[in-house]
Amino acid sequence: MATIFSAPVWRPKRRNALPGCGCAFGSNRSALVLGVLMFAIQLYGPDAPAAAAVQKERIFRESREIFPNPERGFYSPANTGRMKQLDGLRQQGISLLFAETDLREFKERDLTLEKLAEVREALAAARRARLKVIFRAAYGFTRRDYRADPKDMDRILGHIRQMSVVLTENADVLCGVQAGMLGPWGEWHGSNWGDPPSLEARRKVLFAWLDAVPAPITVDIRRPMFIRDIYADEPGGNTLSEKTAYFGSRLSRTGFHDDSFLALPSDSGTFVESGWDRRRELEWCSQHGRFTPSGGETVPTSAGTPISQVLSEMELFHTSYLNIAYHSGTLARWRQAEHHGENGFQQVARRLGYRFVAQRLRYPVQIKSGETCRIELTLTNVGFASPHLTREVAFALAPGDG
Repeated sequence: MATIFSAPVWRPKRRNALPGCGCAFGSNRSALVLGVLMFAIQLYGPDAPAAAAVQKERIFRESREIFPNPERGFYSPANTGRMKQLDGLRQQGISLLFAETDLREFKERDLTLEKLAEVREALAAARRARLKVIFRAAYGFTRRDYRADPKDMDRILGHIRQMSVVLTENADVLCGVQAGMLGPWGEWHGSNWGDPPSLEARRKVLFAWLDAVPAPITVDIRRPMFIRDIYADEPGGNTLSEKTAYFGSRLSRTGFHDDSFLALPSDSGTFVESGWDRRRELEWCSQHGRFTPSGGETVPTSAGTPISQVLSEMELFHTSYLNIAYHSGTLARWRQAEHHGENGFQQVARRLGYRFVAQRLRYPVQIKSGETCRIELTLTNVGFASPHLTREVAFALAPGDG
């Protein structure tokens, strides 16, 4: 009979110490020791006097397999009103669905029960397919939708409140929300509220979404500079640190998405703040990305970025997710590229988000009823990023030969 023991919920972060755990972190890879974890274990059988535990050690080697861990990796896009067959995605190593919902027909009215049911069913379909969802809503997803968003902010905020009911009911399937709502594709340009939208409009939409979905679910916005100016006057400022990242503040739940990723030098206007060149942006994003997710999609001009720079910048951005469907030309270049003797696309696919590698396990050969069990597990995160939703650490003990 297997016995499962759980440790408190934790959120491991790259290059950060876990409370109560001994950790050692490198410049590119983060190692952490889960424990020494102490459990008072009661096993079936007669009590026996405690004896000096004989420890056994196992050393592991990383597999090169790409498998669909939740809340990271390439995502597959789908419209909530035209959900495609999802059952085969996990077999392709994909665990993320980018669910976009088109609000074009509701610029002058509330969302209908039918529209809300569409979103609800899309989330249910993702759950059945064992996928997590990145959600975005906007008033059109084509080049015809410039300045198509409502001119009434109360209308926009009302739609967010309506959708919040459905999203909260299905919070278990959410990986995160992209703020959307303003401009075509919800990318915060070409809007009736400005190009880019005004600071006031952006702040209202972001804060409405943060109120609409339960913590610790994050809300990602289109440019890092938007995070800096929205939070410039907030208590505590606009820079996250180990002291401020774990207490549920609005800033700690705000990530960013770059939908022109690696189109150097400015990623098609993503990095255009005066006085901020790409290197300075990278430094800021590297710090913020230790605690919040980042991701997006590439464009045709992204294909010109050498694979070595692709990988190094993904490390700095702590990239969690990317679109598998766009842009095909860029992804094809990665599939043709080689880096340190390995296919470039395979490296990206394996390292997007977190990837924990067991290095060493120390455990007692025998455990008797009433004894304290000392288990030490050393993991290394070789992925680009951290998990951003809480997880419970658990060990399963089963009879065996040690």
